[in-house]
Amino acid sequence: MASTPPPPPPPIAHLRAPPLLTLIDELLEEIFLRLPTLTDLARASTVCPSFRRVITHRCFLRRFRAVHPPPLLGFLPRGQYGFYPARRPYPSAPLARAVAHAADFSYSFVPVGRWLKPWLPCDHRQGRVLLKCLPRFDQRYDFRTVVFLSDLDLAVCDPLHRRYVLLPSVPHQMTDQHACLVDFDAFLAPTDENVEETTFKVICTAWNQTNLFAFVFSSVTGQWCIAASPSWSSLGTEAPISDRHKLANPDYACGCFYWTGHWVVKLIVLDATEMEFSIVDSVLSSPLIKDSRKFGIVEGAEGTPLVFFFGAHRDDDSLDLLHITKLNGSEPSEQQQWENIISLASGRYSIYGAAEGFLFLHGIPKDQPIIRHNRRFLPEREYFSLDMKTSELKKVGQMKHILFSAHALFGFPRSFNLMGRGCRWAVRFQV
Repeated sequence: MASTPPPPPPPIAHLRAPPLLTLIDELLEEIFLRLPTLTDLARASTVCPSFRRVITHRCFLRRFRAVHPPPLLGFLPRGQYGFYPARRPYPSAPLARAVAHAADFSYSFVPVGRWLKPWLPCDHRQGRVLLKCLPRFDQRYDFRTVVFLSDLDLAVCDPLHRRYVLLPSVPHQMTDQHACLVDFDAFLAPTDENVEETTFKVICTAWNQTNLFAFVFSSVTGQWCIAASPSWSSLGTEAPISDRHKLANPDYACGCFYWTGHWVVKLIVLDATEMEFSIVDSVLSSPLIKDSRKFGIVEGAEGTPLVFFFGAHRDDDSLDLLHITKLNGSEPSEQQQWENIISLASGRYSIYGAAEGFLFLHGIPKDQPIIRHNRRFLPEREYFSLDMKTSELKKVGQMKHILFSAHALFGFPRSFNLMGRGCRWAVRFQV
């Protein structure tokens, strides 16, 4: 009986093509990783489909973000509409201009909530914007008695793709048993690069006279939970004594959120991974910082938190000596030494934000006169970014609008598509 003939061998192309394509892709990745800027990467993606396929792959984008620090694109003012892009000669100005033209920073694509009031941005992180809306206050009564945590409406949106997610309210069952919670604030938690791109978390803090609370919403479960609720006494401090001492707008550095509470000489810290509150001693008891009108926390070169503040006044009331020191809770504040003191050019400077290892300053050159009560003749303010790792000061732009407090918008988005020819390309973010 004749034996069954063996099957014919598969075509050689089927055996060799995948390894060859894999090798080519690996070589292309190594080449693209050495491109200096995101603008160069965008231009490379328009050369051919194979370049675009490699560049837009999620694994490559993660590697590129790990090698290249995200570029500063501009600023989103707190509680206001609009986007102020970085301008030439700042390196990321072309990308910032493309984002400004493509995105909707009026958030008109988000439907009106139950309070029939416009949404206002309250935080930004990793390409997402957190919006909030509250009912109208009744000025005849105390703020604390007419607004409740369950009244807070929140939405997470992508202004470039015009996508949004409306969050459910914090359930009454979670808050009713804790008396009157006040001074609530909401902000986005950082997400790990290895999780799904659609995953996010929102943290909402509030307090009463006995406890401090952190409520967390997870997009995975679609629900709120109480992540932490330590008592003020267990933290070794006391509750704020008035509305003037609010627990809001924390600084983020080294995986933690920091509140510089003006009613104490310590810092309140929330570990974003463990969701645990703690108190750390700091240099905030220094007489210089007590007299300073602005200070905060930013990540330094060694991955440690740095405290910064303006600590010297000139005769003309300009602030131009920036003091920087490490945050070291194990060392008594009176024994801590300043790591660096940076002297700025003579002028009237102030701090309006900090993020991603950068400190953001704005100021008016000393030779420009200040004309009050006439917006047409307001002096143009210069906006700067100070890299805390290299102490390099760069001018981001110049405009008459004053940003007292703003969120810095950084690339890269979690994923993007690059299109166009030459410098004419658009970036698409994905929540």
